[in-house]
Amino acid sequence: MMTNWKFTRSLGSFFVLCFLLASCVQSEYTKLVKTELAKGVRHDSILLGIHFGDSQKIFRDKCFALNRQHLTMEGPGYYVQYFISDSTVHKKPTTIRLLFQPGFDKNDMITDMDMKFSYPGWAPWNRQYQSDSLKVKVIELLERWYKGNKFVIAHSEGSQIPVKVDGNRRILIYEDEPQTVVVKVQDILHPKFNDTIK
Repeated sequence: MMTNWKFTRSLGSFFVLCFLLASCVQSEYTKLVKTELAKGVRHDSILLGIHFGDSQKIFRDKCFALNRQHLTMEGPGYYVQYFISDSTVHKKPTTIRLLFQPGFDKNDMITDMDMKFSYPGWAPWNRQYQSDSLKVKVIELLERWYKGNKFVIAHSEGSQIPVKVDGNRRILIYEDEPQTVVVKVQDILHPKFNDTIK
């Protein structure tokens, strides 16, 4: 399925995201983070049986198993590709393409997951398949998948970032290109994210 497990990361966008989160002044978001961390509850489930703390080998084995079941396949740029046929937040069954790729710490344990949602039928003239429309659907979908708290909006430098926090698990959403919605699922108790929760 995949041959290279040393995933490349976009450090530039990561540090920009860290800066945006560190400078958020939205009190609702700040209060939510403090309240959730004070609960001492861990939510390690990410997607398709993959969890924070899974080793790179465990992740690879799970992906091979999913591939054998024809649930996932190799995607572009070392992402895993998963097609969802959704009829919960769409009026009729609609296919969504989900690409996902984990981030690992120095011990090769999963600390976060990058996801990219898009419609396979996207075209510049298909207004209903643009990222701003998809973003609304993705928020609804993630609230169904992950339950718990609703998304709140964190304001920073003129940007509005939908954020969902449940215990140690933070989910951020933003649009990237006309057809893609990017979702980051992070374990904010990992030292990697210390600077983004102050």
